[in-house]
Amino acid sequence: MRGWGSGRQPAKQPVVWLAAGALIMLSFLFVNWWKADRLPQIFPPQLESLDQQVWSHGAEVYSLERYHAFHHDITDLRIQWRREQARWWPTADTHTLQATYQNLLQEGSTLLENSNHQKFTRHKQLTTALESERGQVTRLRALTGLFDVRRNLRALSVTEGLLNQAASRLGQDRDNHAHILLGQARESLLPVESQVMAQMERYGNVSQLAKWNLWVTNTLDWSSRTGGTVIVVLKASRQLVLYQNGKILRRFPIDLGFSGLQDKLQEGDGATPEGQFHILQKKGPGSTKFHKALLLNYPTNEHRRRFQEAKLKGRLAGHRSIGGLIEIHGQQPYGNSTTNGCIALHNTDMDAVFHLAKEGTPVTVVGALQPDNWVVKALGDITDHTRQRIVLPTNSLTVRNR
Repeated sequence: MRGWGSGRQPAKQPVVWLAAGALIMLSFLFVNWWKADRLPQIFPPQLESLDQQVWSHGAEVYSLERYHAFHHDITDLRIQWRREQARWWPTADTHTLQATYQNLLQEGSTLLENSNHQKFTRHKQLTTALESERGQVTRLRALTGLFDVRRNLRALSVTEGLLNQAASRLGQDRDNHAHILLGQARESLLPVESQVMAQMERYGNVSQLAKWNLWVTNTLDWSSRTGGTVIVVLKASRQLVLYQNGKILRRFPIDLGFSGLQDKLQEGDGATPEGQFHILQKKGPGSTKFHKALLLNYPTNEHRRRFQEAKLKGRLAGHRSIGGLIEIHGQQPYGNSTTNGCIALHNTDMDAVFHLAKEGTPVTVVGALQPDNWVVKALGDITDHTRQRIVLPTNSLTVRNR
């Protein structure tokens, strides 16, 4: 016997189950749809990491406006991202934000690549400039025993120290500090360059070369007329040339003082005097501290005139003297051939010159005879460097703390 309502139960049960199944299916589809369009809970760290890389590689310096726009867009995207996360359901903005995110990743990668390229170029410019300045220092150092740079020797040493520090910073990838040190090195080098160039210029001066050539011509004319022996000293080429009857007899290498290519002006300047002299005295062993020596008649009247003029113009201190005792001499005991303004020969060469020279023998000392002498070429190299100095990068890479 059936109960109440038992005839309707079989009809309702399939409907309920169908409705429940449909609800479950719809819920599953909705959740999948919602998750598919939903943004990640946390703002993607890849983009912020990329922003940090781009900034640390100097994009704020190399591409200021472009980097600021990039950084601003990331900040704006982060705000919109959080706003979207606060909603219960995704909106049409989700796809736009995702597209913006991908575009910013591409822009950041481009900025990073450009910054690395510019950083590499800047590093290369600094390295090239550093080596160029080191070359200039080497050229100037080679002249310290020939021209008077004593007042600026410290500046030259300071320059070398700064360049070494700059090289160290470049090796540590600290280009900004290297840039500063390189600029300081150049400032330190300027007075040395100016002083040396001023002293070297006369070796290419037309009137000075003409004067030197006239002195030598007059000396050789006298030798040709009299058949006598004369001595010509060529300071730039460091040669003593012995003539007889106007013709070359022998050539000898010489040493000069620490400013030997300068024309002597006062005592202690280390310069070798230029002019037309003659031998006052022959000094054999026992009469000189050197092996042998030939004393010249320095100072001449012309040297005294120049000395007094320099004093009147304030170029020399009042207590300074003109100096003297300029000789052509051999070596000191133990082979020392250093000199402070004289003309030094090896002992065997001094024997040959001493044998042919007499008291009264003309001695003419000049800087050079040809306009293409090595001093002019060296001056050209130094001058070219100052005129064509490699321009340092204008953008000083100073990255601000964030």
